[in-house]
Amino acid sequence: MRTLLSILGASLALAAVLLCSSNCGPVESTSLIVEADTAFHNAKTVGAEDKSPYEYTAAEQYLHKAREMWGTSDFEYAIDYAKKARDLAIKARERSLKSEGE
Repeated sequence: MRTLLSILGASLALAAVLLCSSNCGPVESTSLIVEADTAFHNAKTVGAEDKSPYEYTAAEQYLHKAREMWGTSDFEYAIDYAKKARDLAIKARERSLKSEGE
């Protein structure tokens, strides 16, 4: 009886670990897509479309691809694309703000 309970307990612990680890992809990718979307809109607000067109357009396309990958439950790629989109949008905003000061 004790071994049955210990096996059952170990099985439940394993199931809990698997359940928690399976949620990380969707949660992390969703969070990064929101961050990238916010960074993109911040870049758009300062006119990055005209002042930093490469970074702005690349951020827009990476964000689109991140959403596409998220929609097909390919969360690992969604995370990668969202990070690229976020970083490029931040860079576009910074370059646009720098060009305003000149």
